[in-house]
Parts: sequence; C-alpha cells; structure tokens
Amino acid sequence: MEAKIFRFLKIVGVGYKARAEAEGRLLYLKLGYSHLKTHCAGTPTMFTSDFLVKPRFSKNGVSKTQSAGNQRHKSSLVGTSETTCATTYPKSFCEWLAGIIDGDGSIQVNKQGYTSLEITMGLEDLRLLRYIQHMLCGSIKMRAGAKVYRYRLHNQLGMIKLMNCINGHIRNSARLLQLHNVCQVLDIPVILPITLDAQSNWFAGFFDADGTIVITMKDRLPQLSIQVTNKLLQDVESYKVVFGGNVYFDSSKNGCYQWSVQSRKDVIVMLDYFKSSTFRSHKSRRFFLIEEYYSLYDLKAFKPDSIHHKAWLAFLDKWNKLMI
Repeated sequence: MEAKIFRFLKIVGVGYKARAEAEGRLLYLKLGYSHLKTHCAGTPTMFTSDFLVKPRFSKNGVSKTQSAGNQRHKSSLVGTSETTCATTYPKSFCEWLAGIIDGDGSIQVNKQGYTSLEITMGLEDLRLLRYIQHMLCGSIKMRAGAKVYRYRLHNQLGMIKLMNCINGHIRNSARLLQLHNVCQVLDIPVILPITLDAQSNWFAGFFDADGTIVITMKDRLPQLSIQVTNKLLQDVESYKVVFGGNVYFDSSKNGCYQWSVQSRKDVIVMLDYFKSSTFRSHKSRRFFLIEEYYSLYDLKAFKPDSIHHKAWLAFLDKWNKLMI
C-alpha cells in the first residue's frame, strides 16, 4: 500500500516530503485511485470509477492533471495522441521520417519557448500521416479551407524522442536551422547530417514528400520520368550523386530545381531501390506499375493500331487513378 501511495503522489507531482505525511495518504484515499495504466509512449494515465485523469507535462517538467471529460475536440479532428505509440524507433524509420520532414515538415520553437513538429500533406496521404501518428503520437486535423491534413506533435517528451530520432538525418537547408533551434531549447547536441548512400531510407521519405512519377508524350512516344523537386539545388543534388540522372532549373512556380531520371537504366536503378526501401505515399504506388509500363512499351502497345492498344489504355487508366 505504501509503495502505491508513493507512486501515485510522484505521478501527480507531489514532493517527496509530502508523500511521507498523512495528508498524502488522505489525498490518495479520497480520490479513490484503484489502478494505473500507461498510454502513449509510457505516459501514466490514472483511472477512477467515474472519470479518467491524464497527467500533462509542462515545459519545466512539472506534471498537471486533466479530466478527459473536459477535453474538447473539433469536428475536423482526425486523430489524437490517445493511442499507444512506439517507444523506440528503428534506423530505417528515422531516416525515412527525416526525409518526410525535410520535404513537407516544419520543426519550430514558439515565442513561449515550446517546441513542435508539423507535417502537412494532401488528402490522399492520410494513411501516411496516421503511420507517423502511430509511431510518434500527436494529432491530425484537416486544415480549414484547404484539401490537406496537418499532423502535429508538441508535447516535450515526444519532441525529445523525435529529436533523438532524426538528429543526424535532417539535411534540408531550412530544416537544419530549425533543428538547431529546437535542439538548443531541449539541450540536445546537434549531429550534422551523415553522408547518404543507396541504402538510406531518407531518399524514400523525401520522395514521398517532394517526388513524383509521370508519363509524358514526346515525339509520339511515351516517356516515363521519376522526379524530385525542391527550391534549393543542394537539396536535390544527393539524388544525382547516388542514382544518376540530371538536375534542371524549372522557372515555373517561382523557380525550383528538379532532379529527374528518364533513361530505362536509371529508372530500373530507382525501381530496385524502391523494392529495398519503404515508401508510404499515395504516389509511390506507381512504382508497382513501372515493369508493366516497360512490357507494354516493348510491345508498342501505345500505338493506336497495335493489337495491344486496349491493354495500354487499361494501363493508363490504372496509372491515372493514382493521381498526384
């Protein structure tokens, strides 16, 4: 019984001296806590016979309690952190997540000194965001007036675990500066980005954020291209170094740099990488259709007079259903 009282008072933030006094025991008995349960990355959640009380940890580490019955949720709330989350993260996930954050994420420190992570993606990638939520906790909401979802993580313990996960894998110019600012607040030494190779899952994450696979017609011949686009040259050059291809400047959309592979040899190299890595975006499903594309291309099924033209049209229908 004594051990339970000490454990309870420690969770709600009562000092050691108070735990040994009669008032502490009285508080325990008055509230009638019967058992403890752990939710979301080891956060203790306390239950009574009538309601649930969940500790909320403030910036300085002092715990607060909040009744679940008092929590309000907007209708646009898709998911919250009330799920069981992973406590350790494999290297492949950390590399992939860093790529996602480099492309579509933001890690910030607000004016009050609180840190947060936000990732915004299209409606078709809700499943991807739910996977991140499963691993990190956090919440997902649809942005008002926009056809996008925003994932957000802002509790201190979760942010510390996140920084230890992606530290050394973030390399986007803007995101690296944000990483420095957040790590400074959380008192975590910054690790500069490691050298990438063909086994790094960072490429998969960055593609899920900023990549695309397209088929265009050139001189009446179909041309399949795998592309990754970003505002800064240095943020796409790694693809050229590891996978070949070329980098072009695109003057549209206020100017950006685009890495692209078009030759069959280079596309197959990327396809082999796809088979050995984990992509999770909606658009990445087009990788599964690349081999069928080349089979039909070799049959010249794209020509209207080909006996295989109906198969080509059926293929294009499948391809276009995976809209980007």
